[in-house]
Amino acid sequence: MTRGDELPDDEQHEDNSLVRDEDDPDRPSARQLLHAATGDREAEARALADRSEDDVTEADAKIAVERAHGDIQGATKPERDVASPEDAEAVNEERADS
Repeated sequence: MTRGDELPDDEQHEDNSLVRDEDDPDRPSARQLLHAATGDREAEARALADRSEDDVTEADAKIAVERAHGDIQGATKPERDVASPEDAEAVNEERADS
C-alpha cells in the first residue's frame, strides 16, 4: 500500500486513543494524562471537556481539574488525581443550580 491509498470501508477506523479509551471510558485519555503530568491545567481541562458530555464547558472541566489536583482551597478533593468526566459533569450541575 502506498501513501494516499485508502483502506476499504470495513478496515477504516478513527483513532480516538488520544481523546478517549474506547475499551475503558473511565480511564483518562493519553492527552489528558500528558497535560496532567506537565502541569498544563488549561490543556488538561480542554482534554477533559473533549471526553465529557456536550453540556460540559471547558470552564467546568477546569474547575474539576483544579479540584482533582487540590488547587482549590476548601473544595472536596475527588478520590483520583486526574479528573473524570463525572467530576466535570458534577461541576456543570453545581454551576447550573447556582
